[in-house]
Amino acid sequence: MSIFFKFFSWLFLFTLFGLRAEAYLDRLAEYDQQTCSEVLQTAELPELWNYFLEGQANLYFDQEAEWLSQKNGWAKAQNILELGSGNGAYLSRLSETFKEKIFLGIEKQASFVEQCKAQFGRSRLTFVEGDAESDYEQYKNQFDAVLYRLTLQHLKNPKLSLELAHQYLKKDGYVFIIDSYDPVKISSHKIRSFEEATRQHNERNRATLKGNRRVTIEILEDLQYGSSSLSNLYEVVHTSLDVQGHRLEKGIRFESEQDRKRYFNHALLFLSILNKGYEVPVDLSEAYSELQVYLEDEKSWICPGMHLLVLKKI
Repeated sequence: MSIFFKFFSWLFLFTLFGLRAEAYLDRLAEYDQQTCSEVLQTAELPELWNYFLEGQANLYFDQEAEWLSQKNGWAKAQNILELGSGNGAYLSRLSETFKEKIFLGIEKQASFVEQCKAQFGRSRLTFVEGDAESDYEQYKNQFDAVLYRLTLQHLKNPKLSLELAHQYLKKDGYVFIIDSYDPVKISSHKIRSFEEATRQHNERNRATLKGNRRVTIEILEDLQYGSSSLSNLYEVVHTSLDVQGHRLEKGIRFESEQDRKRYFNHALLFLSILNKGYEVPVDLSEAYSELQVYLEDEKSWICPGMHLLVLKKI
């Protein structure tokens, strides 16, 4: 067999299986249990992360974009900085929806930044490599709004990052925070495999100090009680939860057929990431069976545990 034939045979197989994996990872709800489990188990972790972040953006985007559009600080903002822009899928959607605004995404992972530039970069949307906890002189007093979406919970020093964001904001600028707060998650059906895997993951994060999924409540407490340096920098202009973590508004809710399918996909990708990336034991077949209720029951719904918080620069 000639070297050229070998090369083109390999290229054909790579393309074939690449397209096959893409179709499955994006449409898990359409496939049977065995096929779904096999594709998730054979997928590489970076690929899982990429599809998870893109699917997450699609699942949450419409409701979060509507919430943002109703806030005066967002409506008036022209230059917006996202700290922790991930694979860029969410910021790209924002740029397409709010076409009059200019967006900059800062992301720590170089591979994501290169992907973002190639896939989403355009005149009013740019991405750079950087750290949400590092000080950048060139960004001081440059932005009308700073967005943290599912970022603060992952930072070693989220309060430092907010102090830096204060410097990046223009006078009377705003910080928009969208982050997790698990105690307010409710749903029509309990998915035990998902809840157990999430519980184990959160316990490991707390033990290793690698994640804090109640960080927004801690920030809210600091600001309302004046117990940290942040109280001299910001005032709270909107919060979806009180300092005890109780809901003050309806919040995000997934109940349409499309959203329930997306949540099914989202949950399985998340569990696969926990298993491969964090060594959390997960039975994907069991999870698939339990999550079927969101595909079969038209009255099923999910309210994810989220905290929506808006701060104004003092």
